[in-house]
Amino acid sequence: MKKRFLSVLLTLFMVLMMLPTTAYADTAYCDICGKEVDIDYSNYEYLNAQFHQRSGYCQECGSFVAKPRSEHNWSGTATCTSGQTCTVCGGTSNPRGHAYESTVTIEPTCTTDGVRTYVCKNDSSHTYTEPIPATEHNYESSVTTAAACTTDGVRTYVCKNDSSHTYTEPIPAAGHNLEKAEKKDAGCTEAGYEAYWRCQTCKKLFSDEAGTVEIINPIEIKATGHDLKAVKRKEAGCTKDGYEAYWRCQTCKKLFSDEAGTVEIINPIEIKATGHDLKAVKRKEAGCTKDGYEAYWRCQTCKKLFSDEAGTVEIINPIEIKATGHDLKAVKRKEAGCTEDGHETYWRCQTCKKLFSDAAGTVEISNPTAIKATGHNLEKVEKKDAGCTEDGHETYWKCNTCKKLFSDAAGTVEISNPTAIKATGHNLEKVEKKDAGCAEDGHETYWRCQTCKKLFSDAAGTVEISNPTAIKATGHNLEKVEKKDAGCTEDGHETYWKCNTCKKLFSDEAGTVEISNPTAIKATGHNLKKVEKKDATATEEGNSTYWFCDKCNKYFSDAKAETEIKKEDTVLAKLSTVNKKETEASSAKTANATKVTSTTDKTTKSSPKTGDSTDVQLYVILMLVSIGAAAGAGAKRKLKTQR
Repeated sequence: MKKRFLSVLLTLFMVLMMLPTTAYADTAYCDICGKEVDIDYSNYEYLNAQFHQRSGYCQECGSFVAKPRSEHNWSGTATCTSGQTCTVCGGTSNPRGHAYESTVTIEPTCTTDGVRTYVCKNDSSHTYTEPIPATEHNYESSVTTAAACTTDGVRTYVCKNDSSHTYTEPIPAAGHNLEKAEKKDAGCTEAGYEAYWRCQTCKKLFSDEAGTVEIINPIEIKATGHDLKAVKRKEAGCTKDGYEAYWRCQTCKKLFSDEAGTVEIINPIEIKATGHDLKAVKRKEAGCTKDGYEAYWRCQTCKKLFSDEAGTVEIINPIEIKATGHDLKAVKRKEAGCTEDGHETYWRCQTCKKLFSDAAGTVEISNPTAIKATGHNLEKVEKKDAGCTEDGHETYWKCNTCKKLFSDAAGTVEISNPTAIKATGHNLEKVEKKDAGCAEDGHETYWRCQTCKKLFSDAAGTVEISNPTAIKATGHNLEKVEKKDAGCTEDGHETYWKCNTCKKLFSDEAGTVEISNPTAIKATGHNLKKVEKKDATATEEGNSTYWFCDKCNKYFSDAKAETEIKKEDTVLAKLSTVNKKETEASSAKTANATKVTSTTDKTTKSSPKTGDSTDVQLYVILMLVSIGAAAGAGAKRKLKTQR
């Protein structure tokens, strides 16, 4: 109940929280009364173009409290002459006013006014007009007929505002404006003329200063022709230009390239200077005894000499190079060879290459003094047969003087090397690998050359070895064989050691004393004891006569131990009657034993498998107690539930 009540209160509280708060707009604080009071408002009054206002008075004391303002609530549309009306205070807004635009509706002329019309953009019904004053005439003149020297002209005036308004004025004749052209005398090829006068206005010509006698052209004075004089051709030099022949007029001083005077030239036709035709004269080296000179150039035209190729530095004679004297160098004596002559010592000038027999260079010789060749001193070198890897050579002869080789005893056929006999190559025989023994080393496979007897580790015979590659002896792998004592008929042996590798036998553990067979221990012979015959009875087996060796435990049927028998062969079987009775007795015993066993099994089957039968009661009691406890617990739980 409490919970429901609290829930209702909480819901109401939340609803109250969500309710909007009431606004009290008609109250204000009165300073006179000192509290919030209700206000009486007066009617709205126009304040300005944006706001209106009303005054508020305290209802209790009547004093002025507030004067709030608010924006106008305009109604209607403003026009050019009237504004909008506020629906609250009744005030009006300012009118929009006129916004006129003008256009020329009638253009003015020279003699009549025009009209300009104004229309309000806010209200096209509001219009008015203004006159545009007449423009009056605005004349512009041009000469339509120019005045001549002897006739008047015409000037026409046209109004720019109206081209139909025109008038004209005459332009008086000006008379000739004469300018004298002086007389021009005739030249050699150009005619002249007498003096005349030209009117600058009408361009007419007159033969008199008064301008009364008009002429078409000036009065001509004929040309006289050239008075020509020939000037001969001047040949060009190496450095100076020449010119071709030409003709000069003695009257007009003009130059002509032809005798007829038809081709005028300003200057004579030039013939360019040829320049020096220089030919180089090579430098002549000074000899040992003769002077030389530097290289120079000779002009083939003017024969002048120049020290430079450009021909700018003229010289009278070539520049001299003084003789140097002999530059002698000794050439030592060359002994004569076998086939080549030698020579005595001589001196050669490095400059002029001349030969002299003395160091002073006073005795010139054409060739060195010869020393005759001695001939070959030949020694025979016998033939060398080729080996397996080493080439041999044929017989040859060697000169002990010049060391040259010859294939013949006469020394006529020179050879650079003896005639070679190619090596035969190894004649290899394979020697198979020998495995190492216990005490004897073995070796790897190798090859032996049958020719040079050398050994090689490979079939190609490239790797020579001094001895076959050894395989070391492994040593004996000895296994001990224990001593075997001698038997009655079989020999024994002493302890020995057997090598599992080479199968040799040794009497010592170190394997130093080799033996062919183990050291034998002779057989001792049988130690026989005779066992007499014993007859069998009904209850006991018997035996036949035999001999028993107490050393080897063997049985023999004879005293010489020649026939070995088994022990079973000595046994004599029991009598047969006795055996039957004993069998029956044994069967009876077996039957009794079976009965006892059967009785025991039955007893075992009748006994309970669960043990003592009194345990069932205990189990029931425990079960009842458990059920009671469970029932009590269930009843208690049910009571709790009902409560």
